[in-house]
Parts: sequence; structure tokens; C-alpha cells
Amino acid sequence: MLGDSVAGDEWAKYRSVQIGYDQDWETSNSLVCHFSVSDHVGTHIDAPAHCLESGGRLESVDISRLMGEAVCLDLRRGDGDYGYTARDFSEGQPGIEPEDIVLIYSGYRDRSAAERIRQTFVTPDAAEWLVERRVRAVGCEPGGLEHCWDGLYVERWDDKATPNPWPAHRILLAADVYIIEGLTNLDRIAGKRVRFAALPLPIPGLSGSPVRAVAWIERGV
Repeated sequence: MLGDSVAGDEWAKYRSVQIGYDQDWETSNSLVCHFSVSDHVGTHIDAPAHCLESGGRLESVDISRLMGEAVCLDLRRGDGDYGYTARDFSEGQPGIEPEDIVLIYSGYRDRSAAERIRQTFVTPDAAEWLVERRVRAVGCEPGGLEHCWDGLYVERWDDKATPNPWPAHRILLAADVYIIEGLTNLDRIAGKRVRFAALPLPIPGLSGSPVRAVAWIERGV
């Protein structure tokens, strides 16, 4: 997801899913498993604690903000790096209404470990605009709402000495605008209003959680 063979090896653990069997059919009359995954693997949400030291962890997340009316904006900008601005969102169609969940269709293509990631991302001024618009959540196709490669390897936002890291994340999460990353199949609903849900696992202490995101159009809509 992050590109380049070094980064690919470094981040392979975030793709890994480990499964162990406590009971199986060879020795028992049932199958029982343990599994271990990152709380930011695949399609997932970010809880405020992910980027805010004093932010709430997963158990504080208000799941009512992760289901309901959503708008899927067709914001394709080619197969490259592009930072969405407030103007991009204000001109997007269908228009964003207060209390919407905003889904961003960018046409993102995942990269192999041999390629540098190229992705669209949300700029701080766009994040401020979304907060002012009182949206409930924002979802995107890339594994990060902000530019993963630049944030880690150019801006060094994971370095404790770096001031104001991951600014768009911090702006949104401080306002309880939850972030959903790694969405797929948005091409099917681009340019439409839908009903949407992306519910996390109820595990206290986490900074995020994998979700099963679903969208549907109600009859007569």
C-alpha cells in the first residue's frame, strides 16, 4: 500500500492476519479460532485516539455517526497525487448536506510493494470545511485519508519531534468526524445518495477497527 520494497517490507505486518485454532475437527466436535490483526487493516475506521493523544479510544465512538445518509462524490483526478481542497468538496455533486457521511470516489488503484503510492488525499482546509459543514464521517478508498507516503517519508509525521502531524486527521477527529479508510466498490455508487453503514468491532482500548462497510439505495429513491 505504501510502495517501494523497503516500505513494503516494513508495513507487511499491517496486512498480516494471524489465525490460530483452539479446537478443530481432528480433535473436537467444533471449530474455535483466535485471530490477530492490526486495528487499521483493510477497510477500517479511525477512532480519535489514533491521532489525538487525549482522544477517545474505540469504545468512545458514537456508532450512530457511522450509519445513515451518505453522499458519494465522484472526485476522480487521474491516477496520481492530488490534494482535495474545500473548493473540491463545495463543488462536488450531489451537494454535501449537514449530517451527511461523505464518501470520496477517487478511482484509487492499490500499488505493489515495488511502486511508490500515488493517491488523492484530504488537505487541512478541506477538513476544516467538512467540520464546518457538520458532516458525521468521511470515507476514502486509499488506506490513508492523508498522503501516506509523504506523511511518513517526507513530512516525517510519525517522528515525535514533528509538530502538528497528520493535520487533516486531527481536525476531523477532534470534531468527532470519524474517518473510514480502505473503501472499495465506490464506483457503483459514485454521484449518488445512499444509505451507508460501517460498524466497528466493540473492543475497548483500540485506536480503530476493521469494518464491513455496506451501502444501499432505498426503494423509491
